Amino acid sequence: MIRVVVDTNVFINGIFKNEQFCKAIFQLKSSNKITFVMNKEMQNELLLTFSKLLIEAYKKTNLDELKIISLMATLSKCLWQVEEIDHIINTAYCVDDKSDNKFIDCCIDGDVKYLITQDQHINSASSKLKKDNYNISIYSPMQFYTAFKSHQII
Repeated sequence: MIRVVVDTNVFINGIFKNEQFCKAIFQLKSSNKITFVMNKEMQNELLLTFSKLLIEAYKKTNLDELKIISLMATLSKCLWQVEEIDHIINTAYCVDDKSDNKFIDCCIDGDVKYLITQDQHINSASSKLKKDNYNISIYSPMQFYTAFKSHQII
């Protein structure tokens, strides 16, 4: 099974904005083609961000209880059977947003080759990671899904 690190923005855009390729990443996970690898910091950020968005949506749009339950169920399904690893290394590849380093750290700590994100701070670290001989490929959800479907990712 292919192990991947997925940035919080992919979860949020797939669940709240129904972005096609973000949702496709979740479908790959649901069909056991990939597995998500996360550290505690990533899980905390995801849960905090998700909670804030639910509260904001509820206040602005009177989001009904059934919709909240549906969104929570979607998140739960995404987080089911996640490989949790310890956060050991602390890198500084993302200078403009240091909080993004936890995703790169997770790849290094867990020896994960694929990081899926829509974050420019992380994307800009790609050449530095290669220079330091880390075998981590950074993909957008569309790039990863397309590469996976065309058997470029194995």
